[in-house]
Amino acid sequence: MDSNAKEIRSVIDHWVKSIQQKNMDGILQNHSPDILMFDVPVPLQSKGFNEYRETWNLFFQYSSGGKESFQLEELQITASDTVAFCTALIKLSNSAKPQCRLTIGLKKMNNQWMIVHEHHSAPHELSE
Repeated sequence: MDSNAKEIRSVIDHWVKSIQQKNMDGILQNHSPDILMFDVPVPLQSKGFNEYRETWNLFFQYSSGGKESFQLEELQITASDTVAFCTALIKLSNSAKPQCRLTIGLKKMNNQWMIVHEHHSAPHELSE
């Protein structure tokens, strides 16, 4: 793993741990103030810290917190020197298998990796 990927892994690990601890300051720490998030529940998109924060407030209403409440599996990091993206599967609340997909976009700003985009999605079967 190269140095960019290691730095990004540290950012992602901190974000996950902050979610597990319901620590909003930690969740926001490595996010750009103009974060754009596409999420599973409404609203379909959130722009900026205030809207992004509200999505987590909703999540925390249904999450008891703790290590089992939010876990990433199959994390893949693809990074250049200035931009990167990560993909993973999200496992929630002691479920046997992941329920959601995650894509995160990062940009290196002032020598620090910042999350500029998150896309959370869930599989949906289309009926004929």
